[in-house]
Amino acid sequence: MEDLLAVAFLRHPRLPRQERAFLLELVQGVKRWEIRLDYIISRLAAQPLKKMHPLVLLLLRLGAYQLLWLDRVPARAALNEAGKLAKSRGLARAQVGFINAVLRRLAAGDLPPLPDPASDPVLALSVAQAHPEWLVNRWLARYGPEETAARLAANNRIPPLTIRVNTLKTDPERLRQRLAGEGAQAEPCSFSPVGLRLTALEAPPLELPSYLEGLWLFQDEGAQLVTYLPAAATGQKIGEIGCGRGGKTTHLAEMLGNRGWLTALDYHRRRLQEARLNLRRWGAALPQLLQADATRTLPLKEKSLDTVVVDAPCSALGILRRHPEIKTRLQEKDLATFPPRQLAMLEQAGRLLKPGGRLLYVTCTTEPAENEGVIAAFLKGRPDFRVLAAPGNLPPAARTFLASSGFFQTSPAVADLDGFFAAVLLRK
Repeated sequence: MEDLLAVAFLRHPRLPRQERAFLLELVQGVKRWEIRLDYIISRLAAQPLKKMHPLVLLLLRLGAYQLLWLDRVPARAALNEAGKLAKSRGLARAQVGFINAVLRRLAAGDLPPLPDPASDPVLALSVAQAHPEWLVNRWLARYGPEETAARLAANNRIPPLTIRVNTLKTDPERLRQRLAGEGAQAEPCSFSPVGLRLTALEAPPLELPSYLEGLWLFQDEGAQLVTYLPAAATGQKIGEIGCGRGGKTTHLAEMLGNRGWLTALDYHRRRLQEARLNLRRWGAALPQLLQADATRTLPLKEKSLDTVVVDAPCSALGILRRHPEIKTRLQEKDLATFPPRQLAMLEQAGRLLKPGGRLLYVTCTTEPAENEGVIAAFLKGRPDFRVLAAPGNLPPAARTFLASSGFFQTSPAVADLDGFFAAVLLRK
């Protein structure tokens, strides 16, 4: 979804800031509440959702979202815009009339009741909080009703705009003052010493001179914290597996003082291209980028590294608030596909570590099978490793997220952080 929005903004570079913000709100809002919107539409329309033309359903969702969630959009404007879009896209007159009839019922206050929690608690929570039934069912079994409701509600709150400061070029206070001069207000993060939260903006953030100069990047506070766990330091040799666009790579380069040895790998060529651009903007000349499948033998010498970071591909259930499209894209059967790949990546990473070296395993999911389960499976076959229950360089304020077991976990429902899991494994 992020990529599609980026393409849309590139095609329309002169789109006013307010219209950009409105487009972003529509896309994110419809995906965030899609399950609830579909339930409402299905009760108002005579035609089943599965038989609707995809564009008809999309326009109904857009119109319904504006009518139910956006107070500043008049009902007449929402109805007119839905009709114009339908006609401009070549929909038949009957389909245009169908869209108008459904939205008129909704605008008139004909809002169907939500499912009764007493008769079907899973369906009730699923519709009320717009999460798939299979996920609600899993969380109810794992967390119970109260915590499940809190987690679902937290996923529907708009997340903060959190950035990480480039300490190779500046510091948080100097950047905060710089941002103020650019019309952007920021405040320190609660846990990360290099994090700021943007609270007000007068211009698109990625157009600010401070961003273009590489003084900061967007990164949730939870993602910032996990990089402190292995206590990376100047002089170490570090490998990163699954570097993506280079968020944690830039942080590791800072911890090395932009000196030493750092190699970052990813399977996807496009992500490596974006990582290369981000590293150049950041002024991090240290990392070497390699394309490789980390489930197979890696092009690095065994027992040669002090630290290996494995940012494993996962179901991403900890970042639903930032990527609400996952709620309708991910299926329960997909969950079983992640642990085998995660375990294979851990096994390859383990071969690279020196005795006494540290392996940081990171995911952004809530699933135990992808977190504790993968760690347990790895340790079963590698008795020369153990979980290191130590905070590393984790800031004192963030150590509350580190359990005595050595497992680090954050959650949107606690302290307004994305949901990350991390563990450090020590090679004996």
